Amino acid sequence: MFWVKTGQEEKAEREINNVFKGEITFLKFTVETFFRKKGEVKKVTHLAFPGYLFAITEIKNDEFVIRAQECVRKSKATIRLLRYGDTNEAAIRSDERAALNSLWQGNDCIEASKGFIKGDRVFITDGPLVGRESIIKEIHPRRRQAIVEIEVMGGVWSATIGLEILERLP
Repeated sequence: MFWVKTGQEEKAEREINNVFKGEITFLKFTVETFFRKKGEVKKVTHLAFPGYLFAITEIKNDEFVIRAQECVRKSKATIRLLRYGDTNEAAIRSDERAALNSLWQGNDCIEASKGFIKGDRVFITDGPLVGRESIIKEIHPRRRQAIVEIEVMGGVWSATIGLEILERLP
């Protein structure tokens, strides 16, 4: 996983691909959220983790780290390769990968979920957040958004995901 300059993800991707020559593919984790302008609500798709590139490769970890560090030195858009603490381990751990896969479910984009609020609890009835209400940390019903926290690379990251609250029950 690479940390890149926000807004320059595509440039960084091209620079990294030039070094790895097709031996690497990137996961683009995007989310569908809502945008309100002049009373109209529109769906918008954007990166879930701006400033980060998730790479998939069959290259062994040590060789990947050496080549990735070379890429970071040459690149103007790539800041650094993320690793776990002081180790040389650059691959996302299987439990973290499973958490990401459970939300994205093999798709490039998380579609908005639907649910209702009963008292002070949220119940998701449709979408990728079904059964994962515990990762929701904040809800913005007017903006139709939920802030979720996901563990990645040993830290907790936040992502904004679309959430339509269909009803409020006492």
